[in-house]
Amino acid sequence: MIRTAQTKEDRLSRRVIHLAERSHPNVACVALANKTVRMAWAMLRHDRDYQPERAAA
Repeated sequence: MIRTAQTKEDRLSRRVIHLAERSHPNVACVALANKTVRMAWAMLRHDRDYQPERAAA
């Protein structure tokens, strides 16, 4: 994800790039995985669809 995020302009990709620049790439990878799991849990819990505009909030 970190490698491919450099070619994208969405908020989540920019956030991952910024995090990887300030910390070790492995830390950024784990943070992204944690955020993804929390978003998936919230979508299942509240029976909602994915909303990309809220992903980087």
